Amino acid sequence: MSDFIISFNLFGEFDNFEDWDAAEEKERREYEKKKEKRHKEVTPEELDELEDDKDELNTKKTTKWAVKILRDFLADKNMDINFKSYTAATLNDVLRLFYASVQSTKEGREYSVASLRSLRAGINRHLSDVNIINDPVFKTSNAVFKAILKCYIKSGKDTSVHHPRITESDLQIIRCSSVLSPDTPVGLVRKVWFDIQLCFARRGREGSRELTMTSFVIQRDEHGVEYVSLAHNPQTKNHKDPNEPHKENLRGDPLCPVKSFKKYISKCKVVVSPPEALHHCGIWYSREPMGVHYLGNMLKTISEEVGLSRVYTNHSLRSTAVGRLSDAGLETRQIMSVTGHRCERSLQAYWAPSVQDRREWSNILSSPNVPSSGRGEPQTLNLRPSNAHDDGHANIAIKLYN
Repeated sequence: MSDFIISFNLFGEFDNFEDWDAAEEKERREYEKKKEKRHKEVTPEELDELEDDKDELNTKKTTKWAVKILRDFLADKNMDINFKSYTAATLNDVLRLFYASVQSTKEGREYSVASLRSLRAGINRHLSDVNIINDPVFKTSNAVFKAILKCYIKSGKDTSVHHPRITESDLQIIRCSSVLSPDTPVGLVRKVWFDIQLCFARRGREGSRELTMTSFVIQRDEHGVEYVSLAHNPQTKNHKDPNEPHKENLRGDPLCPVKSFKKYISKCKVVVSPPEALHHCGIWYSREPMGVHYLGNMLKTISEEVGLSRVYTNHSLRSTAVGRLSDAGLETRQIMSVTGHRCERSLQAYWAPSVQDRREWSNILSSPNVPSSGRGEPQTLNLRPSNAHDDGHANIAIKLYN
């Protein structure tokens, strides 16, 4: 047999042991150096993504809409649509004309006051170098903007549509109807959705489709009462704090929110199984998310099915939550902890007197008798000017008798 030689290359791409050892040492030093770094490495792409995520999805949509409206206006006027390249003075002149001219349709329908404010805010977000709301150079365009809003409100042209609170009689109709029955697949879905929107005071369509079973957690308080709370940040405009608020177990109530929620969870498909086997397992729901429009029109559909006094939208449940909490005597800061509002001014937009409130006020004003305090004693009001001295001469005592 002829001799043969087997050659083993123990050092890979390196010619000798010294080169291989030097490469190993270099790799080790780089690894140790990376471990010692306090801050992580971030790529330009990751930075751009982080910057883009600073705004909510709805805010991005509003900004895109506002920019399109202004660009369409500029195109109609045969002007450069790249308004970012304008000087501040030129942009101010353009905005003066834009605010006074912009319309929502070719038929001449004006935007609502709320839409005009969103329009200006969206354009402002798009511009990074100037602030068209606060910079002094935009004083004249903002004067026109404020004049337009004032004119709309005075003339009754403000087409803002607020989300009305659901009346107590309509709430009673909903709860007494089969539309929220936990004994049917459709009714149970609606019941759980209704409870979540009302008890968590959630905003209309926002974030509902992204909620999953893991978005919630069932816990017990110090008295052993079960409650459901959010298990994570739902990433909506207002709700930034996890685990707040929650809905509690109403013992003995067949429409208990916690009981309905637990039943819904038990009817959800949690493992992959043949469709034909679902019925035998008592499963009512698949793992696919509900449609955007199905969720978005939920309360509208319920309103039409049970014949409410008017057709409500999803956001009305949030207004209802604010109204009921206010009626119960909760302070503004307490209500804000439920709704997630960060300032009282934005919360005030959700409060409106109920029909019952207006009825009581009307009765008070139209009554021939002076309303009493109910204590059988005259009420004394001390009306004192803010600049009065403490000598008592500025006090005016007014007594209201039955």
